[in-house]
Amino acid sequence: MPRTEKSAEAKARADSVSPGASATDQQKPKSKLSTAEARREYQRRYYQMHKEKAKEYQRQYNLTHKKKARGRGKSSFAAPREVVRSTFNTSDLMHAPVEKTVRMLEQIIKGERFFTM
Repeated sequence: MPRTEKSAEAKARADSVSPGASATDQQKPKSKLSTAEARREYQRRYYQMHKEKAKEYQRQYNLTHKKKARGRGKSSFAAPREVVRSTFNTSDLMHAPVEKTVRMLEQIIKGERFFTM
């Protein structure tokens, strides 16, 4: 008896599909994408839809904002600013070579730098 019920249900479902539906309409839906894949797909579609607007925005931005001057050769060399640190911590002292640790301790004792825990 259960077999006939199941086969009747299957036949009813098959009949409920419209006779003009193509084979692709009757296939199972695509498997769900992972979160990362879904995000990438969404971003790809969004980019494709708004590509022209983004290009126009970039054109306008480039017209209204000046680029940094870029020079070539030694004349354009600008020395990077030194990072000014006023403190040493325990890991600085522990992980530095012996000679450097001595210099650090001298700076702390002289009051040039502070020591933090």
